[in-house]
Amino acid sequence: MIQYNTEITLKSLDFIDDADLQIVISQRLEELERVFLVNANLSTIILSISSIEGIFKHLATIFKAEISSSPKYPIDAKGRKKQFDKLTIEEIYGLLLERQILQEIENFDKIYKIFRDYRNFIHPHAQKSKLWPIGLGQAQMALGLFNSTIEQISKYIFIGTEIFERVSGRPRLDLSRVLHLDVSNTRTHSFMVTKRKIKGRFKVKFDLDLGQNGIFNFVFNFIDEGNFKMLRLDNRNLPKTPNALLYCKQKYYWEIEAEAIQKQPPGGTFKVEILIDENEKKFALKVNGEEYSFECDGKKRDLFSEFKPGKMGWFNEVGPVKLFNLEMN
Repeated sequence: MIQYNTEITLKSLDFIDDADLQIVISQRLEELERVFLVNANLSTIILSISSIEGIFKHLATIFKAEISSSPKYPIDAKGRKKQFDKLTIEEIYGLLLERQILQEIENFDKIYKIFRDYRNFIHPHAQKSKLWPIGLGQAQMALGLFNSTIEQISKYIFIGTEIFERVSGRPRLDLSRVLHLDVSNTRTHSFMVTKRKIKGRFKVKFDLDLGQNGIFNFVFNFIDEGNFKMLRLDNRNLPKTPNALLYCKQKYYWEIEAEAIQKQPPGGTFKVEILIDENEKKFALKVNGEEYSFECDGKKRDLFSEFKPGKMGWFNEVGPVKLFNLEMN
């Protein structure tokens, strides 16, 4: 007997950092699988559209300050800024696009407009008065919009109001707010960079667990996978694997430009702090409060001279890596 496993809904909900909401949406995904397969078309539509609304309201809450400062923020009938909790899903979507928090989801406005009022069909008299079609085609459209929404948003990891893009693998922030850089099928394993270019001042602090034979690379000057620099923390106690400043000239190929005086990081979990300040012309890597120094041919390498405004991020090599207590400002 041949069995086929089908996946009706996309499952990645790592972008939702609200534990209760993630559980609710996850339960709806499971129910969507069941109702769609038995042709429960109205249930499919209502679950799909209402789940989309929940996700957008969650994003709006995270980025309330950014949305509220938009020049396109809606005005009410009295000429005042519309109350935040009164924003429609279309308005939230438009503001997220305008603030460049999200990219456009294909046909979102058109399809959402068709189905936004279907939720009222939970009342039979509302359904009777409209006589709108509720067939397989409508169910497929609503579910397709839901999957497109998840696919678009799950490209990102939201850590506070900082948006990261996934470059490779599956970097994920769990509900305990631990960032996991898991092993994947690429040289860079779980690779993520900021959506925006970093300039001015940037400070990040976290507790780092490298596990056994772990490598953590802090990436800066990122243009693409074949052009960036990075600071490496490498706990493999081998002569050719020191902590170092490296330059990636092509995809999956990098070379050491300077070695840290501190050849290996401490054992166990340790604290990492990285500060870049253009005004102070400062670029520092600290481990357990000790600032690391880098040398090439006996000469000290000034890290700030290596810095150019651009995207930043990190990836792991060899084994999985975890970041705890992550703070950015």
